[in-house]
Amino acid sequence: MVYICGKCGKHLTRENLSQDRIQCPECGYRVLYKRRPPIVKRVKAR
Repeated sequence: MVYICGKCGKHLTRENLSQDRIQCPECGYRVLYKRRPPIVKRVKAR
């Protein structure tokens, strides 16, 4: 799973994060976003 820091935009993996705290190791920001998959889901309209 790849996460993106909300402040500096660095891409992080689960291994890069510490086990006790979810925090960016570069800037210390604590808001991380999951990267969305590149697949677009299309739903047929009725």
